[in-house]
Amino acid sequence: MKKETEIKWSRVKGMLSEKKMKGVIINKTSNFAWFTGGASNYVALNTENGICSLLLTEKKIYLLTNNIEAGRIKQEEIPDIPVDDVICVWHRDNELFENIGRIVHGEIVIDRPGEKFKTVEIEKLHFPLMETEIERFKNLGQKTTRIVSRICHEIKPGMTEIEVAGMLSNLFWKNGCIPVVMLIASDERISNYRHPIATDKKIEKYVMIVVCVYEKGLILSMTRLVSFAGLNEEIVRKHHAVCIVDAAFIINTKAGNTVSDVFGAGIEAYNRTGFPDEWEKHHQGGPCGYKTRYYRATQKTSYMITSGQAFAWNPSITGTKSEDTIITTDNLPLIISEDPQWPKKFIEYEGISIARPDILVR
Repeated sequence: MKKETEIKWSRVKGMLSEKKMKGVIINKTSNFAWFTGGASNYVALNTENGICSLLLTEKKIYLLTNNIEAGRIKQEEIPDIPVDDVICVWHRDNELFENIGRIVHGEIVIDRPGEKFKTVEIEKLHFPLMETEIERFKNLGQKTTRIVSRICHEIKPGMTEIEVAGMLSNLFWKNGCIPVVMLIASDERISNYRHPIATDKKIEKYVMIVVCVYEKGLILSMTRLVSFAGLNEEIVRKHHAVCIVDAAFIINTKAGNTVSDVFGAGIEAYNRTGFPDEWEKHHQGGPCGYKTRYYRATQKTSYMITSGQAFAWNPSITGTKSEDTIITTDNLPLIISEDPQWPKKFIEYEGISIARPDILVR
């Protein structure tokens, strides 16, 4: 068993002991990927729940699945995790959990609603990220940034938004990662919609690319903007302002602050830059990792920030946006989706200089 999984199992054991439980069933795709160090338990891409589960107890790990999935999961996804099998034939997999009471005596909980067991949230065990996870995340950041930057330099006016989505998807899949969110907007659609799904509209002067990319369980988010016709004064002013807001979010995302502290700093930056109402037009992001966002931050989010957490803030001002994925450290957060070749704005915030992506003019 990998050291990473051993440590995560110890976190689970601590939770079981604290709550006086005998076992927890992990079924959600995010939790399965977290515990196994990046393995997948899904078939369909658009699912939150997996086609197999792991029952974790103090002493053993059980694989709960049907006869269709058992061989592949054991051989290709979790070959290094010793498991005891609890397998049923596929047309009786609704009975899968019925045998658990005969295997483990005592209270069993599950990480998803809808079963006969009580539901428990284990997402708090995802953090702090381990060094192996941070390295995987950094590699995903470099890969995603390289692909997005390449396509941003290849886009041409006259292409459709869907064509751009296809170009990105091809490179993501070719490089072993999956786009789970892809928003492509051009021209007036950038201002009109905060979640612009790609359409057959042809690009004229201005395009925005927003992606959330999955690899080995981790999900990285970033946004980039490209202009083919120079920049007017209004969009320059707005983008500078949104970069200030983003800098406020990022610099304040540090151990010891609460998420509401960070949110408040971002709102203050919106006010100070002359766009006090823009934050209410779209959510501002929040913690990420094995989910695109664990929750959407607000002024009432009281969670304490610690070192080794991932966040993706995504402030927007009508017509522009700024977004990267960061990992908290004992000092300033590490921006893991930064491209050293991309044009930047250097923002001074409370005596700290931070680089934010500018609009690429081609």
